[in-house]
Amino acid sequence: MLQTLPLVLYIVMTEVTIGSVSVLVFLDWRNEVKRGFLVSYAFIYLALAGLTYLFQQSFATAELLNTYGSLDHAWTGWQTLPLLLFFLLMIPYTFILLLDKKAGVDGKDAHAKAVEEAEQENQTAPRRSILRALRLLSGVATVIVGLVTLLVLGMIFRPLASTIAGGGFTVAGFFAAAFALGGVLTAMWLGHWYLVTPALSGRPLLFSTTLVLLAIIAQIIFLPLSGPTSARANQPAQSQQSSVTATPTTPSTPSVTATQSPTNLVKPAGQPVITPLGTDAIGWLRILVSFAMPLILGGLSWKLIRDRSFQSATGMLYLVVVLTLAGEIMARGLFLMGL
Repeated sequence: MLQTLPLVLYIVMTEVTIGSVSVLVFLDWRNEVKRGFLVSYAFIYLALAGLTYLFQQSFATAELLNTYGSLDHAWTGWQTLPLLLFFLLMIPYTFILLLDKKAGVDGKDAHAKAVEEAEQENQTAPRRSILRALRLLSGVATVIVGLVTLLVLGMIFRPLASTIAGGGFTVAGFFAAAFALGGVLTAMWLGHWYLVTPALSGRPLLFSTTLVLLAIIAQIIFLPLSGPTSARANQPAQSQQSSVTATPTTPSTPSVTATQSPTNLVKPAGQPVITPLGTDAIGWLRILVSFAMPLILGGLSWKLIRDRSFQSATGMLYLVVVLTLAGEIMARGLFLMGL
């Protein structure tokens, strides 16, 4: 498990980063949130994208991934370029967003008011800002490259599924996980802005929460279709029991030091060694943490948002963030156990 921990963290970081940026661009496209929110979290996600790229260069290069025989080595060399492009495209998107003083819902309202005044005076309606067009163009390009990165990542780990069809749903699971993680993280941040500006429309927060719920439902559908995890697909001969019987050893005459020191006591032969949790138990715990509890709490958040109880909804989203992150780490840990 410790051997694959860097890969687990790299996968989760990639999913969080691409999912968060994608939802942020969607919100920017809808033009319903404050400019301050867009600018603040564009810089945060830019830093996260750079950190993800550095993590990949340190722990998930093609040379390192090729040491695992179960992965698809034909795809390992293609992950660096799209991830780097994703980070580089975030730079102009963030910079243009910083320059555009009319970004966000305030600029939309100002433009609508200017159009209305121009119609009343029979004048030509003002056009949209060129900065908005450039920003959205770079944002859409960033999202597309991010989705390509997820596709390459999924294709690399696709052979860990036991069947060809399962491999396809395994790849789809990367996309669903990205939007579940990124969507709930952005929704949680967005909820804070409602605490200081409660007059905002609830539509963007409702949109983000709905996206999270749909992504979690998609994960539930993909889980049985993907087939068994790599621990069972690649290690069929191993027992799934959580206890291992200790091998009896030939008794020897203990020395005086061994009999006097409690740290050198010999465990009786035949005594089982019990691990805290078996693979099956962790799998069921993952289902509870990743799916059941986030669906319940996310549904409550969705209802609270519709009732404009934003403070309570934000508290629920905090819990969903923790649960989905913990569940995804467990899921990827189980997925990579067979390496």
